[in-house]
Amino acid sequence: MASATLKGKKDGYEIQLAASASFAENLSDLAALFKQVQTQQALLHEESAKFTIASGERLLDEDQKAAIQALLKPYPGFQIINFSAAVIPQTKVANLLATPHVPVAVGVIRSGQERRFDGDVLFIGAVHYGGVLRATGNIFCLGEVAGIVHAGYPNDAEAIAVGDFTRATQVHIADTMDIVDAHNTKLTAHSFAYVNDLHALDYADDIALKELRPRLYQKLEE
Repeated sequence: MASATLKGKKDGYEIQLAASASFAENLSDLAALFKQVQTQQALLHEESAKFTIASGERLLDEDQKAAIQALLKPYPGFQIINFSAAVIPQTKVANLLATPHVPVAVGVIRSGQERRFDGDVLFIGAVHYGGVLRATGNIFCLGEVAGIVHAGYPNDAEAIAVGDFTRATQVHIADTMDIVDAHNTKLTAHSFAYVNDLHALDYADDIALKELRPRLYQKLEE
């Protein structure tokens, strides 16, 4: 059985890597998949293709990501737009768990389900497509988000939502909303969502938190 499987998406392809296989097997099967896609693209007279690499319960390190990127050298029109995993770096978990002001919730929100929280929440788990995570305060997500996240419900425009929302359906803060666009260059695995001065939902890199939300930054640093 192949250790890498290909799925078509509206913005390209997703390749799922089996964590039960060795990384060497993953690389071998990835090379075969890239060749397969190149053949298909040639029949359609297209050269470009975008990929998301989903490594499941294996967290790829930088060397492994570089090894995967190297497989694209024969295909200049191919691009990896995101690496995702269903696991969380231990350092990131430790830092957030050490923050005394943020209650922790663990679980899976499946399609058709909604979980609501009063105040801030650190949610560790997964929000499936069709699921909704809603809080009256800030939301910090550690895990895969494919559904809807709503921070600052119903009208706290100072709230933020932190997490990897690159595969989410929608992000809401107070009365603002963004239908997630994978081509939004501001939206990365290390960005957070906030309401900007024009009262529109926007994204910024996490290093900008101190400037954009100084009171929250100070609270988290206490």
